[in-house]
Amino acid sequence: MVNILRMDFYRAVRSKSLWILLGCIVILGLVAMGSISYMLSPEFLETMQNASGAAASSGFHFGITTPGGDQVDMGEVSQSIEQAQYMLSGLTPMALVGNIFMNGGGLACLFVVFIGIFFAAEFENGFSKNVFTAFPNRAVFLITRVVEIVLFAVVFTLVTVGATLIGAAVFGIEMLAAPMGDMALWFALVVLVLSGMGMLTALFVWLTRKMAAAIAIGIVVGSGIIVSLVQAVLSLFPSISDLGNFTLYACMRSLGSGIDFTGGLTSVHIAAVGLVFLAGYAALSLLILKKKDI
Repeated sequence: MVNILRMDFYRAVRSKSLWILLGCIVILGLVAMGSISYMLSPEFLETMQNASGAAASSGFHFGITTPGGDQVDMGEVSQSIEQAQYMLSGLTPMALVGNIFMNGGGLACLFVVFIGIFFAAEFENGFSKNVFTAFPNRAVFLITRVVEIVLFAVVFTLVTVGATLIGAAVFGIEMLAAPMGDMALWFALVVLVLSGMGMLTALFVWLTRKMAAAIAIGIVVGSGIIVSLVQAVLSLFPSISDLGNFTLYACMRSLGSGIDFTGGLTSVHIAAVGLVFLAGYAALSLLILKKKDI
């Protein structure tokens, strides 16, 4: 097991996909912090207010048309900007990271893309044959891969949090302080949920042996496309509408605002869902690995 881990992490460090995807996270974090910093600045609000005043004095109606066809006056837009500035300036580090990378599935999608590329590559380059020749026990192979997924999830989460907090410090964005215990628990839950999504992607790698198929399934799950559709259907049946909360995507969205906040999922609920999915996908993967020849 230790030898497999050593070989795989050597492959990971040498792979371009890892560094490209981590670089994307850093760039997105810095760009997002720069954009938020500008939105929080008095100059931005003053620009919007001046534009509204200039339009009003010229006799033209200056506004924004929504996708529904409604006209929103710039005066109302300025009020919305003020409200957004107030909300953004009062976020905890957890909520700041969550708003950028988690609520829309950005972190999950980047992570599953890497898992899909990395695990599928060993079938395309023949590395898996060497592994199974030296280590024929499929259970050991699976346990090693689960450990790797969790460790890679730690790396991706660390880089995401680090890029966001460094960007916030560079651009002078103030955040509400959060207890270190809450931060540690939140970090562990994010890693757990992310690992569950990575395990699902790995399952499809071993089932299809196709990189594109595994990445596609992972992105669909990570972005919440299917979950959103299911929740829309469940909303028609109030008695079972809460079933949508028992998904990895729902847990990730809840973690995007912090932990144990009013209206969100509890940390116990998220931990239980994450563990069930991680263990369930691992069990299915073992069946696939035993029945499918390499």
